[in-house]
Amino acid sequence: MNPWSWLVRFLHRPMDSRPLALVRIFVCLALIGDLLRVAMIGMVDTYYVPFQHGGLSTFSDDAFVLDTLLGPWWEPTTGGPVLFWISLALLFFPLLGVGGWPMALLAILAYAQLGHLYPPGDRGVDRILRTTLLILCFSGADRRLSLSRRARQDTLPSWPSDLLRFFLVTVYLAAGAGKLMQTSRWLADSGPAVLYRILGDPLASNLDAARLAPAMPLLRVGGWGTVALELSSPLILTPLCRYWAIAGALMHLGIATMMILGMFSWGMLAMYPVLFAPWTCKLLDRLGVT
Repeated sequence: MNPWSWLVRFLHRPMDSRPLALVRIFVCLALIGDLLRVAMIGMVDTYYVPFQHGGLSTFSDDAFVLDTLLGPWWEPTTGGPVLFWISLALLFFPLLGVGGWPMALLAILAYAQLGHLYPPGDRGVDRILRTTLLILCFSGADRRLSLSRRARQDTLPSWPSDLLRFFLVTVYLAAGAGKLMQTSRWLADSGPAVLYRILGDPLASNLDAARLAPAMPLLRVGGWGTVALELSSPLILTPLCRYWAIAGALMHLGIATMMILGMFSWGMLAMYPVLFAPWTCKLLDRLGVT
């Protein structure tokens, strides 16, 4: 077998479609929940209305596709909030697995435009989840655990799962490399630990900095462990993936418990069904989810 034939066969080896379907559902739930939170605190008309019209938006015209397409028909005071609700509505299509890849692409495009309308609100996790949805658009993940009328597929080619794993490796490696370049902070063996500064930040933490001080040695070791975990993320591409994912999931659950970072932890955990794939399928079998 020549290398190309081997690669094609490798990427198309069958896998249970449920882990990818769960990623589709969880990613959409994270995005929908995040947008609903913006609506609940009454910030839609603030984030997505231009600064000169009383809002916070400072979007760049040349990066905003809808402004280019609609031109004089784009209304700055109402266009942003309308786009917000359109984006929210469109995300229900991939959530329910209906509309196929065209509706999923529209949802991704609309959500990306919200990022251009309010750039400070377009965080790394937003881009990660948009990329994940883009991969899932062409994976067939809407053919399982969905309301789609298309024929159900119990197995799918494994390339979307492989690509998501590789994507997560790049995300975690980039985070670990960034911390490694700040050796005077993350790997320091004296002075305040970086985790102490992070977890003691009143703007992003649920914890009291004064009560954290006695745990400084533990926080220092925790910082070293965070760097080690992120730099060891290539294990995601090996049979040890699920065991690495246990540590990764615990890290994100810890962040969600101790910090106020919106959907960050839940958005990252939304992709973990593919990391826990063998266990995910066994759990679903026990629950009778087919």
